[in-house]
Amino acid sequence: MNFTSLVSTYPKKRMLTEQERRHHLRQKKRLALEPHYQLSIIKMNSTFMDSVDRWFGWKGLITAASLLLICMFGYGGVTMALAAGPVSWGNMNADEKLEQIIFSCVIFSISLPPILIGVWGLRKESFAYTHFPIRFNYKTQMVHVFRADGSVLSAPWNKIFFTLGHLPVANDWEVRGHIMDSDNVTIRESFALSYYGSISPVDLAAQADHISSTDFVRAHWEFVRRYMEDGPQSVSNQVQFCMPIDKRRESVRISLERTFANISGAPIPVFLMLIPYCTIAFLFRLIAVRTSKIPVWPDDIEASSKVEPGDPFAIEGTPKGDRMALFPEAALAAGVGFRPKACPDSTNPKT
Repeated sequence: MNFTSLVSTYPKKRMLTEQERRHHLRQKKRLALEPHYQLSIIKMNSTFMDSVDRWFGWKGLITAASLLLICMFGYGGVTMALAAGPVSWGNMNADEKLEQIIFSCVIFSISLPPILIGVWGLRKESFAYTHFPIRFNYKTQMVHVFRADGSVLSAPWNKIFFTLGHLPVANDWEVRGHIMDSDNVTIRESFALSYYGSISPVDLAAQADHISSTDFVRAHWEFVRRYMEDGPQSVSNQVQFCMPIDKRRESVRISLERTFANISGAPIPVFLMLIPYCTIAFLFRLIAVRTSKIPVWPDDIEASSKVEPGDPFAIEGTPKGDRMALFPEAALAAGVGFRPKACPDSTNPKT
């Protein structure tokens, strides 16, 4: 799990690095990979596709860590301050009272910064938004990114510089989209696609037509790229599940299933070891989701995202997350459906 750009921001007003140029992902260049949607889709149709943010899969962990800081230092500070004064205030002489005041101030000054950090972290995930969607509009060829502060970043699809971004803590990679200044070399703002994961050194050095099928990072990019370049018919049959979070909070069941989907492809010993970890993430995910607001797109973006009646590719999630056609008769007539052999997302879900 990685929360880069949620608890911090990507550097702005900087030049593209050599690594970013080397791993440039071009919108018109087709990769020899089977596209993977990686449990990221909220809804899809012939007009637009909504995807979850990169932090969605492990939502709850920041809340757990933040509340731990608040409780640990809050309780510890109060306990130590009280323990230092077993004699009632009225029975203390002036020197003892001064000593007690100084000690309490020291404990307070030590405890306050971690508590404030915990409150800051808590507001990043809880009391914020249930998720931060990304909308890819096929018809207008625009990308809309719901920022952490509730504002929206919009940019033309073909003007975004997409590249692989390295996450050094766990040696993972993600696909980043850079919004460039007019000089086309200075980065104005950045965002990431929904999925991140490991890429082998061999794949990193490979040419576009020699990437292995285990490169799920670029396979997810290829899913998004084909939708925006070729339309929903090119990737619709990949999608088995849609996250049922459009204009609503996820249910307890979806919270549980989505959290444990992160380790569904792990070897059994690793899976068993990670069960307590995922249980903690799930429990605090419930808090994060229920204290947060549901994101709402601005009126102008909604106006440009009208779905045509009878669209055979219009799908969203049932309350259980299963793929559901909005116009089932049209989808049936067009032969639009899900093909199980083309959806290996459970092999390595990190979203």
